[in-house]
Amino acid sequence: MICLSELFRFFLGVLAVSWSASVPPADGQEYTSSREAVILIDCQTIIFLENGRETNLALVSTGRAGFNTPTGTFEVLYRRRAPVSSSYGVRMPYWLCIHPSGQIGLHQTFLSGTNFLGTRRSHGCIRLGEITARWSYDWLSVGSNVRIQTESPRRVS
Repeated sequence: MICLSELFRFFLGVLAVSWSASVPPADGQEYTSSREAVILIDCQTIIFLENGRETNLALVSTGRAGFNTPTGTFEVLYRRRAPVSSSYGVRMPYWLCIHPSGQIGLHQTFLSGTNFLGTRRSHGCIRLGEITARWSYDWLSVGSNVRIQTESPRRVS
């Protein structure tokens, strides 16, 4: 398990954005942005990357025992503003579907407050706080990669 000070240093390093990221492409060159989200299950954290550079991070709530969140690389298949779960009968604002079954995705937590973020409490989805859910819904597009990893990457000193 990564210690809190290591995680803090990691995030500080990750959030540093260099000046070169804001330089527009030269005339005649097309600029395409690659956006993805990385969920770190052991830290209950999501990191948003644009062209490999971190742009945002937040706490999440992933699958509890018996309802583990699947790991691997997925992509946003479709988006819905506020669908209702056919399995659980709850509204899932800012739904980003990432699994072909249509049953796993990123969405705003339906629990009041954010006191459940940072803990494994979902039925497999990645629950986000209201601000993060709204932001990620606008920021990620259909086709964006979503990587779900069991452990945080280890940094070599």
